[in-house]
Amino acid sequence: MSTVVYRDGILAADSRAYGGHGQDSPGEKRKIHRLSDGTVVGITSGVLGMGERFAAWLDAGGDPFTWTGSDPDLRAIIIKPGGEMFLADDGLYFSGPIRCDHYAIGSGASYAMGAMAMGASAVQAVHVAIAHDCHSGGRVRAISVR
Repeated sequence: MSTVVYRDGILAADSRAYGGHGQDSPGEKRKIHRLSDGTVVGITSGVLGMGERFAAWLDAGGDPFTWTGSDPDLRAIIIKPGGEMFLADDGLYFSGPIRCDHYAIGSGASYAMGAMAMGASAVQAVHVAIAHDCHSGGRVRAISVR
């Protein structure tokens, strides 16, 4: 899966690409995206291409009536240009705005949340998750949401 972390205006993620059922990772990929309206989104999914499809759908307006097929199998942290945070969990309807100091999603989320509870930055928390979660890896990428 992945680790995506938000703290202090920074959205960070690992970059390990999912290779599909029973396959090794084919390399690295982008899991955090800046949309054309300035929204920043971090996405985790066990479905090949779902993150990219979801980001493109959000960038096109995110209208639930324009999504084709079943609800997306993913988790997402969505930060609007004004700083409001929303969460998506296996669906097209978002919870929020959420008020919290920090948050993490994905298979390495528990490690990242523990690291942030001890004062780690978003980037440091992803490094901790990579060190302890076998499904997170690669380089850490980060985007400032401000």
